[in-house]
Amino acid sequence: MGKLPWKNLIPVMAFYALILSVSALPAYRIQKIDSRFHLPNDKVMHLSVYTVFGYLLGGLPYPSAVLGMTGSLLGAIDEQSQRFAPGRDVSVRDWFADILGVSLGLTLRRRR
Repeated sequence: MGKLPWKNLIPVMAFYALILSVSALPAYRIQKIDSRFHLPNDKVMHLSVYTVFGYLLGGLPYPSAVLGMTGSLLGAIDEQSQRFAPGRDVSVRDWFADILGVSLGLTLRRRR
């Protein structure tokens, strides 16, 4: 495995922190943003964001299966954290979109 390069880990941590910060927004703030900048479908958003996250994860020196499980777990944590944001709900379908996005991102990063 070798030593984990910080230059690969920092973008992953920063992007996940961004995901969590957006997930913490109350529903009325998301609706306000949507009224100004029309946001795509919720599942498309999850798929897109987690595809980028999976792509970043793919830069870490671990097997794809480990990274996929890590991305899936972090997606579940993100989804569960929405319980604490007013007006937001937890959705298994959103989590499945997260898993699909992580898988797609890892595949794009590691295809050879």
